[in-house]
Amino acid sequence: MHKRPCRCTKRLDQQFFTQFTLFVLCISKTSSMVAPGKLGHCCSWLLVFSLICFVPSAAAYVGLNYGRNGDNLPSPSQAVSLLRNLGMSQVRIYDSDPTVLAAFQGSNIQLVIGLLNSELDDIGASYASASAWVASKILPYVNSTNIFAIGVGNEVLTGFTNASSLLVPAMNNIYNALTANNLQSIKVSSPCSMELLAQSYLPSSGKFSSNYSDIPVLLEFLTRTSSPYMVNVYPWKAYTAQRDAISLDYALFYPNAGVFDSGASYTYTNLFDAQVDAVHAALTKANHSDLVVVVSETGWPTAGDTGEAGASIQNAQTYNANLVKRVMSNTGTPARPGAMLNVFLYELYNENLNVGPASQRNFGLFNPDSTPVYAINFGGSNSGGNGYGYGRRSWCIAKQGISETALQISIDFACGMGNVNCTAIQPNGTCFLPDTRYSHASYAMNQVYVNSFNGTSACNFQGAARITTTDPSYGSCVYPASTISYSGSHMSTRRFSSAQQLYQLFFLLFAIICWAYTGAEL
Repeated sequence: MHKRPCRCTKRLDQQFFTQFTLFVLCISKTSSMVAPGKLGHCCSWLLVFSLICFVPSAAAYVGLNYGRNGDNLPSPSQAVSLLRNLGMSQVRIYDSDPTVLAAFQGSNIQLVIGLLNSELDDIGASYASASAWVASKILPYVNSTNIFAIGVGNEVLTGFTNASSLLVPAMNNIYNALTANNLQSIKVSSPCSMELLAQSYLPSSGKFSSNYSDIPVLLEFLTRTSSPYMVNVYPWKAYTAQRDAISLDYALFYPNAGVFDSGASYTYTNLFDAQVDAVHAALTKANHSDLVVVVSETGWPTAGDTGEAGASIQNAQTYNANLVKRVMSNTGTPARPGAMLNVFLYELYNENLNVGPASQRNFGLFNPDSTPVYAINFGGSNSGGNGYGYGRRSWCIAKQGISETALQISIDFACGMGNVNCTAIQPNGTCFLPDTRYSHASYAMNQVYVNSFNGTSACNFQGAARITTTDPSYGSCVYPASTISYSGSHMSTRRFSSAQQLYQLFFLLFAIICWAYTGAEL
């Protein structure tokens, strides 16, 4: 961890040097009596360069996987309503069912649409089949649905090997069919398993296995089409398979001694970062370091069979909550500091028809009746309400009509956080009366909200909370207010360090002065 600030500083110093060089060039031209027109041209470019550096880039996000392998699940329209209530703006679905796509129309939720493994034979062997798939599955919805990417298959190279040779041909056919309809902006990728790596410990030693001959052509396709490398990352699986070598604290983002990577001189304090950087190392060794990594699945089960260590509601809540906090810090990983992490949590519902061990049916954030399995704030991956500027006071309280069970889960979650004080709603506390779950949940939610740096996005609680600008305090029960500013959509947020702001302001000021001076001469 001690290396990360050095690398960030190095990048800032490079940015400083570049801008400083441009500025000196302008000054040197002035001293050399360069023609005013050319001087103005130089300084105008400096102004443009400085302004460009202020353009915010896309920030990290946490999305959700929405699977439907259950016989007791809500309808797609109900699921989309739940997703919108959560403020979710990125969702991955596993197929292209018309009823599901129709439900997402007009939702403005960005979608990764799945092409099933069972469809690879036809799509991979025939461009005509791919063209027909695009015509029936994409074109009817493209104008009303925010489609980001097509996920061709899922873990095909490791779990569906009979069709592995057809994976990239299918991706090519889909991409060409999209291009024929002027939809090449829709990315085409294929979620891969971590099993493609021959080695992932230490992270810097990460490399792809030579047992999968289709990896090079897959990476070439992704690079050629500027599509992301999608990978399913499950620290829980690594932990349960190697409990003697991996601590639970390391897997759950709890404070721990960390793992020192001598190959890169980084210290890793959590397994998720280590696994993602192992993928980065493998891509670098394969000469595809420029590929963006999207974590298409990650999560932790709430229950499992005997031998599936660590599967519990508490651990699942801890992993997902800490993961969201980690991603939304927007600091990247030790090997890629500052690079945004794009992650899809697995999954929206518990799916009772998933095959395999019990854990496969217990990754959901929600039960089939849409009650939360546990509470989690998405910490920046949703809007949670309107923006409030500095000085405008706001509070977070429970919504009316929320079930007693959901309210109790929110209370347990909030009061279990280390920086939240719930003594006021204990017996004899100043906010104990009225002794109702709604009142206690409102106080606990607000305590989380005012102690968070995530703005109004901290007021969500699986859709059970809302922002209010009316002070809910009463009698001797005082609700502290928040004056945290919020930028609205996380997709347009960029956090600047103090050093970055100073650098940018310095050069913007001088660029404007230089430009104004030369303009006056002209």
